[in-house]
Amino acid sequence: MKKLFAVLAILFAIGTTSVFAKGNSFAIGAQGGYPLYGALTFKVSSVPCVFAVNFSAHNNLVVGVTADWWTANPTISGTWGWYYGLGLYGGAVLGGNYFSAQIAPRALVGTNVFLLDNFLELYLQGGWIPTLTISNGGVGFDAINFFGEAGFRFWF
Repeated sequence: MKKLFAVLAILFAIGTTSVFAKGNSFAIGAQGGYPLYGALTFKVSSVPCVFAVNFSAHNNLVVGVTADWWTANPTISGTWGWYYGLGLYGGAVLGGNYFSAQIAPRALVGTNVFLLDNFLELYLQGGWIPTLTISNGGVGFDAINFFGEAGFRFWF
């Protein structure tokens, strides 16, 4: 299974083309998601993935990092498009005497629109994230795990 994910990640990285805001080289913004969290998101046009640093503090402190490779971002109309791709997630949960580490591949699909002469990008995305968790309580795998995210990025 690990080999399959590694091969798929390499193929998507090799096959990725520049599918982001034309003429802009850097983006930074914020996103929120389900399960409930906030994130700082950013993109450098010379790197073929979108990054996010996630955080939440329900009962425990949860931190995570995602890297998503958009395979394509075709246009629907004007500056409105949709995209799909694969990514990776890594995170940790800390609280009291509890600790866990998580790792997961991500399969995502979303829609985005560029406004204000490609300065502002708004997006909505979701997907599947089968998660392996290693904690002081044992090892677990959640194959039926989904996420939803919405956010914005400013392009410079």
